[in-house]
Amino acid sequence: MFFFLLSILQNAVAQEIERSEAGLIYKRERSLNINLNTDGWGFAYRLGYFKTGYVKRTLDFSFSFMHDLKEQKYYNPADNNSKSFIYGKERKMYSLKLLYGKQKDISNKPYWGGVDIRWLTLYGINLAIGKPIYLYVVDQASDNILVIRKYDPDQHTLDVIYGRAPYVNGLEELELYPAITFKTAINVEYGVLPEKTRSIEAGLIVNAYLIPYNIMAYQQPKYFDFSFYVSFQFGKRYNP
Repeated sequence: MFFFLLSILQNAVAQEIERSEAGLIYKRERSLNINLNTDGWGFAYRLGYFKTGYVKRTLDFSFSFMHDLKEQKYYNPADNNSKSFIYGKERKMYSLKLLYGKQKDISNKPYWGGVDIRWLTLYGINLAIGKPIYLYVVDQASDNILVIRKYDPDQHTLDVIYGRAPYVNGLEELELYPAITFKTAINVEYGVLPEKTRSIEAGLIVNAYLIPYNIMAYQQPKYFDFSFYVSFQFGKRYNP
């Protein structure tokens, strides 16, 4: 009798989850994620609509901080209270992306748990934002007083840089670099509750810029770049 009741319970759970995976219970999904890229890090908000039980239309909003692999922090050795700076860095870069696409199931987890494996493809627009770097530098023409200047790699060598200036300097000089973006990834969801989403995602992001950009001085401006990323996502499924 015990095994008979256990079998009935298992079948009921399996049918409930199968209905959920087929999109008969949950039609919508939303999630937050934190991502680490080879050129920075960021976070995103994602909305999904289950077109079928195995295909989900996806809208992805993300913001990220862009970095260059050549960045290296320096400190002024004459003053321990000076702010760190990255020598040779001309601008801070940020990225706002709006992407749309689909996520397709490759394999489904069994009702008792395991993982779902999905293939994600997204495309859309990317607006990169650049802010010039300002530094405290020693003005040798004015009795070596400290002044705030926009970084000029031809004038501001290590021996005259004191530290980075307050962040507000340069906000009025923001530069825009629009781009077209393509993202493809493998998404692995784990857990047993169909209404909760917990997943790890890894993939490739490719950007094609209409206006070239550079982060470091003397760097060839880029019309094209790519990065690998991994993200950690959590969210929920629901009905409208």
